[in-house]
Amino acid sequence: MMGKRHDWAKIGEVVRKIRELGLSFAEGAKQFEMKVGDLYEYNRRQNRAAASTRAAAKAAKKATRAKQKTEPRPDGAVKAPVDKETKSVSRLPEDVKELICGYRREHPTHGYKRIADLLRQKYLVIVTRKQIRRVLKDAGLLGSCESSFDAEPEPPKGTRRFEAARPGEIWQMDVAYVYIRKVPVLYLVLIVDDHSRFCVAAELCEDQCADTLIGVLHDACSTYGVPGKLLTDQGSGFYSWSGEQTRFQEYLDDQKIEHLVAEPKSPGSEGKVERLVQTLRKELLRRVKFTDIADARTRIADFVRRYNFDRPHQGIQGRSPTDRFHGVAGDLEQVESELADRQLDLSRGYLVYKAQDHRICIVCGSKGLQVYLDGKLLKEAVGE
Repeated sequence: MMGKRHDWAKIGEVVRKIRELGLSFAEGAKQFEMKVGDLYEYNRRQNRAAASTRAAAKAAKKATRAKQKTEPRPDGAVKAPVDKETKSVSRLPEDVKELICGYRREHPTHGYKRIADLLRQKYLVIVTRKQIRRVLKDAGLLGSCESSFDAEPEPPKGTRRFEAARPGEIWQMDVAYVYIRKVPVLYLVLIVDDHSRFCVAAELCEDQCADTLIGVLHDACSTYGVPGKLLTDQGSGFYSWSGEQTRFQEYLDDQKIEHLVAEPKSPGSEGKVERLVQTLRKELLRRVKFTDIADARTRIADFVRRYNFDRPHQGIQGRSPTDRFHGVAGDLEQVESELADRQLDLSRGYLVYKAQDHRICIVCGSKGLQVYLDGKLLKEAVGE
């Protein structure tokens, strides 16, 4: 038996009337004595027809553009498609291409964003990730280019990422294990400024008792000032499960430092210092075999110095931690915004540029790159 034929034109009129009255399909079906399934089927048909029309229009537009790109010119030649990526790379100075390739050879695991941030920060050269990719591809250096630069662990869903408003407001402190052959386990005590990610302490110690932790913190306070708050985990050197005050907490009270204790199994709480621990493990501790404690201390100190002064950080818009910690990030952003459309010719050795009422001078010499704003040294990148 054949099914009943539908009068879709009539059903369409009912659907329009239902919408005019502001009724739902269920209410409309009851009022106009129709099957609610027929109303939904009409609506699905209309949506499919509209989608097909949009797809056809998009395909026609794409075909027209392709035809315009290859249509004969008045002289009979055919206009070849333009590779935008190749065109943008061809405008890069050769010395910038050499910088990109040289950095890639030295750091084969660093990604496009990391290279772009370093060029902007160290040489005030603005290069896009696509340009970097093309340069590396042309040089045969593409390989696996992961975006491995410093991002804090994502906080759990439903929580918001926190950041202190200024340097010295909150420090984060943690301890990592370091293993050296034929040497008992060592403890790397790290303290990071929450606002800037600047590492104010990285001390390799033989234990993690309260006196040792107090000594590392005291040295950091003597050098960089006393923070308002200190965030730690619930390690025995920092905190007592019995509720009794530890010697470490007594020191914090004496220095008028508020102690913030992270909840157990909350990996996002100490995201800044945890990220530094991960970076140290990945790029130093798992790759280098230290000969002795002195060698480990030297290499860790060199790594932390590069981290603080040379390393672009995703969490602070590609700046180095020292830019934020010492309050020059805003001045550097002003300089870079003025130079965004200009390329620095490294072969000249200097560039003098006037922006509004300010005079910007960039000098590239034997000591590295120096940036001055109205005669004030803003940035110095010492060549290694």
